[in-house]
Amino acid sequence: MHGVFAKNGGDGSIVKHWSDKELAEELKKLTIIEDSREQDRHVSEWFQKNKVPCITRKIDTGDYSAQLGDMSMEREIVVERKRNLDEICGNFTVERERFEREFMRAKAYETKVVLIIENASWSDIFLGNYRSKTSPKSLLGSLLSWMVRFNITVTFCKPEETARIMWGIFYYYAKEKLLYG
Repeated sequence: MHGVFAKNGGDGSIVKHWSDKELAEELKKLTIIEDSREQDRHVSEWFQKNKVPCITRKIDTGDYSAQLGDMSMEREIVVERKRNLDEICGNFTVERERFEREFMRAKAYETKVVLIIENASWSDIFLGNYRSKTSPKSLLGSLLSWMVRFNITVTFCKPEETARIMWGIFYYYAKEKLLYG
């Protein structure tokens, strides 16, 4: 049991203490927000198949975020999803200015960004296992420097794992927010 009284959060805000049952009920209100420009359907199809509430609308930063009830978390946490290393190479080269503006906006709002790259691994970068002409050294340097510069987390996975990982990220973010403010 997490208690039943309110206390001051670290920033002076009031944080409610939840019973396990109350917390579970509140977390059932979690809804994924998918950007309306997202084209791959495998993530939303997984959400639908697994009865995860999901709405589609324009998101200014990232491809996915979440809301708890009617409280949006898109200024707090987003997921940026890439199909493969070639797509992220394009973002770091041809589309770099636009991509960097998106991450600068996230940093300005102190938004946590999780970058999920499908069909890839660190080994694929080291070995140059992708079609782009971007060198492994340049791609690695860009990813690592952006992790530091923009405080992002980079995760690699198979496409069939993406939605489950995303759901977990948003679920545990919401849970931590409810418990600790």
